[in-house]
Amino acid sequence: MDQTAKSDKLIRFVPLLASVACIIWGTPYKTLKLFYQELHIAKESCGSHYTGQILVAVALRFFLAGVLVLLFAACRKQKIFGLSRKNWGQVALMGLVSTTISYIFFNIGNVNISSSINAAIIGQSGILFGLVLSCIFYKEEKFTLIKILAFALGVIGLLASQVDPKDLLSNPFDRFTFSGEGMMMIHGAVFAIATMIGKKFSGELDSFVMTGWNLVIGSVLLCVTGLLLGGSLEMDWNLKAFGLLIFLAFASAIPFSLWYWCSQYMEISKLSMYKFLIPVSGSVIGILFGEPFTWTLGVSLACVCASILMIGKS
Repeated sequence: MDQTAKSDKLIRFVPLLASVACIIWGTPYKTLKLFYQELHIAKESCGSHYTGQILVAVALRFFLAGVLVLLFAACRKQKIFGLSRKNWGQVALMGLVSTTISYIFFNIGNVNISSSINAAIIGQSGILFGLVLSCIFYKEEKFTLIKILAFALGVIGLLASQVDPKDLLSNPFDRFTFSGEGMMMIHGAVFAIATMIGKKFSGELDSFVMTGWNLVIGSVLLCVTGLLLGGSLEMDWNLKAFGLLIFLAFASAIPFSLWYWCSQYMEISKLSMYKFLIPVSGSVIGILFGEPFTWTLGVSLACVCASILMIGKS
């Protein structure tokens, strides 16, 4: 089978695998909060070391995820240590941007947003950043009327998520905080940049090897950052906390690997269409754990999902 025929065959699996990745990606918004609770990581007990302890704990998740991906790559007979100096530089850059920097903002934002449903919706701001960046840096991507409308609808959705229906007239955007929603939006921007970097490097290195080292290197840097901020490797582990760590590791390893693999066969803007499943998945998980789902969150979710689908179809 020639390379073109093989690529055509693989492309058929992109919609399914991208959907699976996004459904899994929606689960950590809530499960991370449960993970921190089991480890007794709270502002009251950690004080000024709270952020550092959060970063150390989540670094363990990404390190384990990276090891799992590298083991899978090794089973596929990929040379996980036979990287060139250029390749090591590439995975180090990916680790710094997509894991360390991106997830510093993600985890600070997530713990400061009380509703995991709201966090899952705000987290999709990266789609809008990705749309703008793609149109700026890729010649084949152009601003069109449908993209502009999709962007506007997405912004409306993000704004609606911040509206408290109880204070609709007096203080409608009372939910927004820079430490919460603001940090989550910065995460979206950084992750959009990381996706573009990953696409540029994807043709030079196996996607699983790249993802594995990206997670391992990024997690080490994330852990060092957490330790410098006062975090500690000593935590209150129990069976449930270990179970959540394993789940979260797989919830990183699987979607990251699938996403970077899919990005080799589909344009970023079209691939991002499937990300409408992330806030849907995150919202379902939040509802199952008893979080309130207000009508403003319903409007927000509908607008954001519609915006993502419009961007992908444009």
